[in-house]
Amino acid sequence: MPEKNLRVLLSSIKPRLHDEQFVFCSVLEREFKKLTIQPICMFREAEGVSLIVAKSDADSASLKYDGTWSLITCEVNSDLNAVGFIAAMSKMISDAGISVNTVSAFHHDHLFVPSDRVEEVMLLLQEPPQKPVPKRDPIDNIRELIPMIFSEHRAHKALGSLLSQGHALITSKFGEPLPPDMRIFYERCSDVKIFDRYSILSLQKAIDVDRSQLPRSWFPFCELPSGGLIAIDLSEPNGVYPIIDLDCGDFDYIVIALSFTEFLDKILAHGQDSNYWIDHSEQYGTAKVHLKNSQVRKKYEEYWDLLGPENGSQRCMADACENKNVKLSVFCRQHQFEQVHKVPCPFTSDAPADTLAEYVLKE
Repeated sequence: MPEKNLRVLLSSIKPRLHDEQFVFCSVLEREFKKLTIQPICMFREAEGVSLIVAKSDADSASLKYDGTWSLITCEVNSDLNAVGFIAAMSKMISDAGISVNTVSAFHHDHLFVPSDRVEEVMLLLQEPPQKPVPKRDPIDNIRELIPMIFSEHRAHKALGSLLSQGHALITSKFGEPLPPDMRIFYERCSDVKIFDRYSILSLQKAIDVDRSQLPRSWFPFCELPSGGLIAIDLSEPNGVYPIIDLDCGDFDYIVIALSFTEFLDKILAHGQDSNYWIDHSEQYGTAKVHLKNSQVRKKYEEYWDLLGPENGSQRCMADACENKNVKLSVFCRQHQFEQVHKVPCPFTSDAPADTLAEYVLKE
């Protein structure tokens, strides 16, 4: 019977490595019809027919590709409605600096990883990280944590001449000042590296981060090994300062602490082996970002243009839609867009006037 429980799934992944190497290709519809090879997976996109095929078959058919991938099948029978299984495995692999492309079939989930890193991935999946355990009691005073950082990790002393300018610039750019504990931290520390895993950015580096798709009050202050970022909401919603993992979704993020001090204390207490919030009990909820229309359009305008006109021979398959289908799809432009990107189409519907964050926090 298919399994939904995330803890059961993660404890019984049973990864199986296939012998053959695979590649990702894209061909035009007319070229696809001429092929005699059998892809392991095929998907029609607006830009062409995407194929996952054995490398040997791609070479024999003279198909172009970039890089080779090994296939790992998760033998556990995962339910299609299971929540968080793919996300947890992807995060486990990405935290090791390894890319992964996933395919969920009816019975199992399948992972395509770079062939030269597949042995590392197999080890990760065979021994998934245990629940992180703090090595001491919590500390809720930022002044007690700072000496620990200087004595046990890498940190530079802050330059007072730049500090007041930095705080003023933050208030101007983010619309809110830093919370008191964060201000105390930056008055003493700059360019902090904790366990070679968490890079607490200097004020200037944090200000320079691209925030075009984040709410104005979100201040990205920490970089993870994967290149992902951690941010704090300076607007103090509901009387707290949510700490948000920006590396875990696309506009739907995880809240992992309710203050800068709590976040700093937990990463220091749990050690370097894994992010403490892989344990779901350490998560406070979610923060969903609603982009304003101009931002959403800018992000997706190239894809929208590639969809082309609705001049197909059949009606869109979406319920109650009277539009014709676009090329290489059974949907019209709007519904093809929403099927692929899982967000309301910004070219045919309204969106918020400003970028907003909607929190769902546990009590």
